[in-house]
Amino acid sequence: MPEDTTASGQRRRTFLKTAGGVATVGIAGCSGNESNAADGTGETNNSNESAGGSSDEFSGDTLSLSIPEAANFDPVQIKGDGSQVVSDHVFSELLTLPSDGLEPTAQLVSDYSVSEDGQTYTFTLREGVTFHNGDELTADDVVYSWERLAASENSQEGETVLEGSFRIAHETMTETVDGEEQEVYQPGSLAVEAVDDYTLEVTLEQGFFDALFWFAYGSLSPVPEGIVGDIEGYDGNMEYSEFSSQSPVGTGPFQAESVETGTEVVLSAADDYYGDEPGPDRIAMQVVQNSDAIHQRAMNRSVQVFRLPNSRFDPGKVSIEETRNLGQEVGTYGPLENGETVNYSTWDEAYTAYFIFDCSRVEKPVRQALNYAVNQENFVEQGFRGVGEPAYHQAPPSVYPGGKEAYDRHAEENFPYGYREAQVDEARSVMEDAGYGENNRASITLTLYNDRNPDAYSRIADLIRSKAQAVYVDLSIERAPFNTIIDEAVSGNLDMYTLGNGLEYPSPADMLKFGRPYEGNLVRWREDPSDASERAAAAWEEIQSNLGPTDAEEEARSEAFIQMEEAIWEDAIYLTNYHPRGRQWWYDSVDAPIQPSGFHDRLYNDVTFE
Repeated sequence: MPEDTTASGQRRRTFLKTAGGVATVGIAGCSGNESNAADGTGETNNSNESAGGSSDEFSGDTLSLSIPEAANFDPVQIKGDGSQVVSDHVFSELLTLPSDGLEPTAQLVSDYSVSEDGQTYTFTLREGVTFHNGDELTADDVVYSWERLAASENSQEGETVLEGSFRIAHETMTETVDGEEQEVYQPGSLAVEAVDDYTLEVTLEQGFFDALFWFAYGSLSPVPEGIVGDIEGYDGNMEYSEFSSQSPVGTGPFQAESVETGTEVVLSAADDYYGDEPGPDRIAMQVVQNSDAIHQRAMNRSVQVFRLPNSRFDPGKVSIEETRNLGQEVGTYGPLENGETVNYSTWDEAYTAYFIFDCSRVEKPVRQALNYAVNQENFVEQGFRGVGEPAYHQAPPSVYPGGKEAYDRHAEENFPYGYREAQVDEARSVMEDAGYGENNRASITLTLYNDRNPDAYSRIADLIRSKAQAVYVDLSIERAPFNTIIDEAVSGNLDMYTLGNGLEYPSPADMLKFGRPYEGNLVRWREDPSDASERAAAAWEEIQSNLGPTDAEEEARSEAFIQMEEAIWEDAIYLTNYHPRGRQWWYDSVDAPIQPSGFHDRLYNDVTFE
């Protein structure tokens, strides 16, 4: 999980469904993958990419970047971070997030209205918007695009509109899947109608307070009607492989000029883009996975905007000069190894990293004792070189009811295990009350990623182990790849392990849905029922009963969020770790926009050249 994350590790997709469809698992995936690949800062050194690259031949107003893997750009696919950076520039959504906030504003629409019951949205599309193939955007294109999202065999994002609190109304049918009958989407039943060329009507299953945010979600980006033939009624104008991997067609500020899969993607400014003319004429993105090569390209000035691998980061070289309204920090960093002092910014990734306990395997006194014994500030300092915030709640500060100030105040006044301090005596007392001591020690195993921030998590694990030793807990440390940890956790074979979650939309509900007691929850809280678990379940039901946009419903949700946080504290089902921050460096040769948050697309169309 990350040193620098983007919460959109896989298009902000942050959950995985098990093969049986039983468990919804919070993972570091999007939309929250805590992998360094999110920023091109992976610490692996298993390849031999050169520090140069073909993009270096470009000149003029060409922006050169290093990105991780880039293979599929289809909006309905869950994408890795390199592919996502490409898609963010090629495609646009009906709505977008402004640079100074999280309230969606119009992008491909000129106006919209909402019915009194909050279920029907009527959008008026902007006229004169063209796709990169020259076709004009109409409501029929959106209907086709969202039907692909729901019904295409190529779609991995159908749950965006078919499941969860934000659901477009639709019909289902019974189908046998892996020998079991299941209710699945009935093709053609999505409640999305083209009223005329520029009017789109969408009906939701229920009113939802953050529906506009979902209309700004990347998987709902329109593509030309019939561009591929992967849903009923369309033969396709392009082969799917060409559209998804070589020549994606959207309405964004850039179009694909050339794609060498696994090597480089070059984008050029779209001729008939409806918005402001992009700053760069081209963006040349070289695929680089090796951290040494990433660093060397930055030191050679082969890129203008870059990430430093965490192993190369020195917090003593940071000088913060400005803090912006979404918590972005802006300043300088230097000198680099090449002697340059460069621009530097950080932003909130709306992500929480934590250690999960399997409550059916680890007793409550042991869970509580480990929470008492540690100080989350040490996790940030020793594991992540001081970049990030210690985590006390599941919800990140930016989405906590009342924001960061309320987050800090509630943690300082109510966190039971020591706010910004370890409480070793309390840990020992809890263990002794449960019958543990020097002659009767508990034994558990902590399983860490060996493929995601192995150095950072090794330092944190050593810290936890030393603290555990002092409170009658013998902690063994094992390592496994991320996917193995997920498989073993789903099977109930792990005591305690690294995990995390990046939010898909700016609400605590998107984080706390993984903490509630339900069948398939990885913490298996419902298998260890308690007063706290019952309060958490009741609070979750209160949230689900108040999903509308009114002030009264918002207040009810906020109270229930805090009740859930406190119930999670009481039974110590997690050991919270930290909230990461994204980071970016750039040379004075360009003026780069400041990334507002992990919810915003990572865009470089506003880069200008000095």
